[in-house]
Amino acid sequence: MRFKPIVLCSFVEGSLGSPKKQMLEQVIRRAYQDHLDQSVSPRVVWLEIPVNQAFLEGKPSSVATLMAPVPDGTMNRLRHPFLYKLLEQWCITAETNKNEVVITAPDQSLSKEFLSANRKRMPPLRQIGYIAKTLMRLVTSRCASGHFKTQINL
Repeated sequence: MRFKPIVLCSFVEGSLGSPKKQMLEQVIRRAYQDHLDQSVSPRVVWLEIPVNQAFLEGKPSSVATLMAPVPDGTMNRLRHPFLYKLLEQWCITAETNKNEVVITAPDQSLSKEFLSANRKRMPPLRQIGYIAKTLMRLVTSRCASGHFKTQINL
């Protein structure tokens, strides 16, 4: 079965335009293909954080976060170069420094558990509405901008 990770990229609203996102999606795809497998086809989901809702040390933050899952059991000798290359290329492309981005590369199963736990914090009926709303936002944004994008707020 082909590995198709969902890469979550959280960013502060207005900090990344569509052309930058397109370049960053290529950076992500290349990092997977260069360090893990040529056939990897990551799906990038952009999670927009409204302005004045992200803070670091009591001040507004523009730090981006990425969760880029890797196949279960990926050895650190593969995981670490993947993370470093992704960080380096992200910083060059986004024109930011390494202290303004947080990148994780959890095992795929841990990533799925995280997404499931996020959903399960709501009552079952609310989950249905959340999933429907999120899917609608993702499809609409993909048609409008070419990127999967939703807001971090429910």
